[in-house]
Amino acid sequence: MQKTDTPRVLVLGATGRTGAAVVKALEATPGQAVPVRASRSKSTVEQWIKEGKEAVRIDLDDPDTFPDALAGIDRVFLMTGYTSAMNQQTKTLVDAAEDAGVSFLVHLGVFSDKRSTDAHFAWHELVERYIAGSKLAWANVHPHVFMENLLGINRLRDGRLVWPMGDKQVGWIANDDIAAVVAKVLAEGPDTHAGKDYYLSTDVLNGAEVAEVLSAALGQEIPAVVITPDDLMRMIEGGLDTAPDIMDDAYAASTLVWVRQTYEGRMDYSQVATGAVKDLLGREPIHFAAWATAHRQELLAQLP
Repeated sequence: MQKTDTPRVLVLGATGRTGAAVVKALEATPGQAVPVRASRSKSTVEQWIKEGKEAVRIDLDDPDTFPDALAGIDRVFLMTGYTSAMNQQTKTLVDAAEDAGVSFLVHLGVFSDKRSTDAHFAWHELVERYIAGSKLAWANVHPHVFMENLLGINRLRDGRLVWPMGDKQVGWIANDDIAAVVAKVLAEGPDTHAGKDYYLSTDVLNGAEVAEVLSAALGQEIPAVVITPDDLMRMIEGGLDTAPDIMDDAYAASTLVWVRQTYEGRMDYSQVATGAVKDLLGREPIHFAAWATAHRQELLAQLP
């Protein structure tokens, strides 16, 4: 594939919620960048191509698929799966991107202080150090807790919000805002964004505050079950399912470390809202109440 004047952007995770939203955001600004969808599924790629969309097959666990997928690519959106394999996946992909002549890489990371001891935070910090040491121009986007987690890993249970971090608050960010920021950084490219770190956190709320917002949006009381990490561990031992299938054991264990460190106050540095969405996009971010209203039917479907 020959390169054109319009940058071609390889979007990893294009079948997932975030990757698909990045593709949609790039397509909303035609002429700035051409999204190239990526998937490990051959049938998915074939279907996209039948629909007239640019698409390539890439398997992050198989570096032999990288050269063909990166041919003619100018920029890459890098997001990895929820597994400890993210380290070698990123290392080998960055090497291949260098070899392929990719000019710019945007990495989706975590809201860390670059001194993390929680494993999956530390993995992202290692990834970012490796990218920074490469020949690629780069930018990192650091989202705080996805509001969409309330549709999955942090879903309502028996009509209640289980919050295992006491009264501690965390920052929340909507997936559509993450995707819009990523798309803008990719489209505008390294001349504007090389070497930048963008931290995304819109509303700072604890479990009781989240439950209050959800109650108003859903029109019925959503109680908050405020517990400790030790309480959560006992619930898990009793059969509570907390880790989705997409997480491997090491990654799932590290999320519980994050819960404990948040409860203990070791993550208090992250109890902040940032202005990155407004600064970059020139509009207000999606606040939690608006997000809950927009996703009202999905949230109601979780109720008994």
